[in-house]
Amino acid sequence: MLALLLALEPAALLLPTPMSGRRAVGASSSPSRSSRVTALDRRQAVTSAAAAAAAATLGVSTAAIADGKPKVVVFGGSGYVGAYASRLLLGKGAQVVSVSRKTPAEQADKVKAILGAPLAGVEYVQLDASTGDLSGVLGGAAAVISCIGIAPGGANMRDGNGLVNVKIAAASKLAAVPKFVYLGLASELASSPIKFVFGDYVKGKAEAEAAVGKDYPSALVLKPGIIAGGPPGEVRPPGPPGMAPVAVEDVARAAVAGALGNAAGTVDGNTAIAAAAAK
Repeated sequence: MLALLLALEPAALLLPTPMSGRRAVGASSSPSRSSRVTALDRRQAVTSAAAAAAAATLGVSTAAIADGKPKVVVFGGSGYVGAYASRLLLGKGAQVVSVSRKTPAEQADKVKAILGAPLAGVEYVQLDASTGDLSGVLGGAAAVISCIGIAPGGANMRDGNGLVNVKIAAASKLAAVPKFVYLGLASELASSPIKFVFGDYVKGKAEAEAAVGKDYPSALVLKPGIIAGGPPGEVRPPGPPGMAPVAVEDVARAAVAGALGNAAGTVDGNTAIAAAAAK
């Protein structure tokens, strides 16, 4: 079944948008992002900054720690794209940390349901990225993949797609994480009637893309439209008529390429993502 891109928590959906590097349309009627985004937890900032400073002093990247395996933190790792990305990362010898509001056992069960088999080797961490201190989980990471977002029609669509990813990007930068991959929303969808029906969803995605571009100029921003299939037991609204879906494996493959330093920039739309995954 065709599904709007959903990449994380049970009701979270990833509809990608163009990186409106600036403010989303209509944002002037709402509090500015700077006023809505409270300063990162002071302890998190101090801890992350100290780690980065120590690494710089020693001339050693904190990402080099972990038995020679690159540590990749996947926010929303028990979601649809996150599960496939985690499996690919493990196959390439990476250390994978999956972050979700779910318990480790719940994450493992969901990943098993999505992939059809257990995924051994992933470190599952229960943490609410919107409110928790991210410095600990980001320590020593070589890359971050954020699949987090709230599905259209869900509660708190704007902050659930925007603010949380603004925080993840800022915390990753403070922790001196070299690579960042974000799953946004295809321009084709962002400019479609969805912007009238789910305006906060589109605005949140645009705010997240802008923040990622600011904190990570060399980030990989993938902007899928609809993804074929979906996690077992989840029902998603159909995509716009005539929009061809992209395979979840292709989205995951492209994301992993970015996390491992083999791709950067913006890949907008399902056709472009499929082409990037084929490289």
